Amino acid sequence: MIEQSHRGMASDPYSLESLQRRACARRQQRLSRTRALVTQWQAVRSTRFGSLSDLLTHLPARLILHALVALLLPVAMLLSQVRPGVLTSTAPAPAAPAEGSEFTVPLAPIDLDATIGDAPLEDTGDLPVPLSLISRSEALAPIVVPAVVSVERAFLRNGPGTQYDAVGRISGNTSVQVIGRYGDWFQIRERVDGPVYWISGELLNISEAAVYTLFEVQESAIPPPPPPKIATVREDGLQLRDGPGTHYVSMTTLKQNTQIELYEIYQDWFHVGAPGGLDGWVKAEFLNVDPSVVKRLLVAETIPDPNPALVGVIIENSVNLRKGPDSRYDRIGRIDAGVQVDLIGKYKDWLRVRLPDGTKAWVFRDLIGTTAHVLRRVPVSRDFPALPVSGGRPGASAGLSNIPASGDVASFAVQFVGARYRWGGSSPATGFDCSGFTSYVYRQFGVSLPRSAAAQFNTAYGASVGSMENLAPGDLMFFRNTGGRRGISHVAIYIGGGRMVHAMTPRYGVQVSGIWGSYWTSRYYGAIRVRR
Repeated sequence: MIEQSHRGMASDPYSLESLQRRACARRQQRLSRTRALVTQWQAVRSTRFGSLSDLLTHLPARLILHALVALLLPVAMLLSQVRPGVLTSTAPAPAAPAEGSEFTVPLAPIDLDATIGDAPLEDTGDLPVPLSLISRSEALAPIVVPAVVSVERAFLRNGPGTQYDAVGRISGNTSVQVIGRYGDWFQIRERVDGPVYWISGELLNISEAAVYTLFEVQESAIPPPPPPKIATVREDGLQLRDGPGTHYVSMTTLKQNTQIELYEIYQDWFHVGAPGGLDGWVKAEFLNVDPSVVKRLLVAETIPDPNPALVGVIIENSVNLRKGPDSRYDRIGRIDAGVQVDLIGKYKDWLRVRLPDGTKAWVFRDLIGTTAHVLRRVPVSRDFPALPVSGGRPGASAGLSNIPASGDVASFAVQFVGARYRWGGSSPATGFDCSGFTSYVYRQFGVSLPRSAAAQFNTAYGASVGSMENLAPGDLMFFRNTGGRRGISHVAIYIGGGRMVHAMTPRYGVQVSGIWGSYWTSRYYGAIRVRR
């Protein structure tokens, strides 16, 4: 019985003897593992490694893994305390876990509000009552923005566009209230109870930022434009004059059934727009016009002066004064910009002038600032000597007179206005640079030009023109020191009337420019009249 009792105690896993045996066994396991690690470490120490990688390959993977966990655990605990967008947490430090409880990594507090948007306003007595609950009309009233008329005189219209009637005028520097907008047009009034008109934004000084606070007028609230104010010429030969009276100068004659646009009325004359962009006056009795259209016209406030002073102002520096109306005449002096001269005669593209000191000379017309109204009244003059028998003026090739101007080249070149710019391009399909454009145009007329502006400036392709005043349509014009480059760097085709067509920049493409601006005159190098 005693033996059985001892055997039963030995088989009991919770008996003292069993616990002692298990403790001894585990102690032996730990000692054996420790001895194994010591042996491995001694082996590692006794080995000379050439690099850190050699050392790591000899360490047990379990040891490396334990080291990584020991390093990463503090980092994970630190990151768990950081909220998104916040560098340091203001939450209280978590309490230490109670003895015997499981260890857990503390988590950052969750901000639920951040996931659903802004919190609502506090509905207290300090919160104002919405305006729309007090007065709907006040809440929906137009926002008023102050502005000032920026031109000397402007039309007021009954709709947002020039196709609407001009129903009034307003003077410059007048303060107005802007209450709405539609595109580039603004709805204005001079006072709160005053009538509302439309005016182009180009004619107003208004805060750019304030424009976006205005109400956009809906298209459905805008009336359709009225019928155009058109009249028809009754018979052939109607004189279009530059003022309301027969003592004004006739600009052209109009044929029967020609349609013209009516601008304003003065007594029994209409101010009209005629085909070709002409702007003049015709006698009312020679037009067929609906009476309702006449009622829509404004009465002209002013009319042109029938006898304006025949004067002009020199607009460039170092303008040549010549003995006759041609650049081949001798130069008798120079004059600078800003000098006012009397206009005493005209011949083709030249004006005869009288200087303040009484000197009389001829000046190229594009170099004098005046109006068409004045020029029409300058008498034609032939008071100039015959051209000298000798050849062209210095700087021009001797064979220049033997090469005809290429007006057809100029006409052909103009059709490409608006074509895009492309460096290295030489066709309408790809775009043009300056020399690519000129070479393409002349190639259509059987002339092969090089592909650079500097190379095209060569008398092998024609005759040197010299002065800008001696240019003719089709001439190649050359400019230097443009686009940050030195030497000849740009070429254009002269088309007449002081204008040239050329490929300019990626923003502009092919365009027409006036040649007499200081930018071009100061960079002009010369010209070639191409031999075809």
